[in-house]
Amino acid sequence: MSSKICGGKLMAYNLKVDFDDSLEGVIKTSKGNVDISFSGKTLGPYDYFLGGYCGCLHSTFMGIAKKKKVSYGTVNYEVYGEKRDETPTTLKYLKTTITFTGVNEEDQSKITKSMELAERYCSISVTISKVAEMDFEIIFN
Repeated sequence: MSSKICGGKLMAYNLKVDFDDSLEGVIKTSKGNVDISFSGKTLGPYDYFLGGYCGCLHSTFMGIAKKKKVSYGTVNYEVYGEKRDETPTTLKYLKTTITFTGVNEEDQSKITKSMELAERYCSISVTISKVAEMDFEIIFN
């Protein structure tokens, strides 16, 4: 399993997933293995998908925030999603609550603008927006 690197950026993804007959599986990549389950014993497909969305959003945000020279203490992402009843059961609604600590009052608007841009440029966010209504809320503590 390998990924093609071009100009320092990952251009393709390659992984394997092995399942047994009880809906328990293992995702295998060149970086490691993680369990996946449809029975609730471990994380399931949407756990990984929404975790990936948060990772993509945060990475995109970090690039923008760095250019704007804003800092913060910590950031926490909480995601709530609803799936459609009809087949295919894609997401129909996704709300992301983003909580920052350690942000100066004068930087809050820059953080908010950076996150708005990140939401627009994160590739997974763009993918989700094709099938679901998306909202996000930013909280400063």
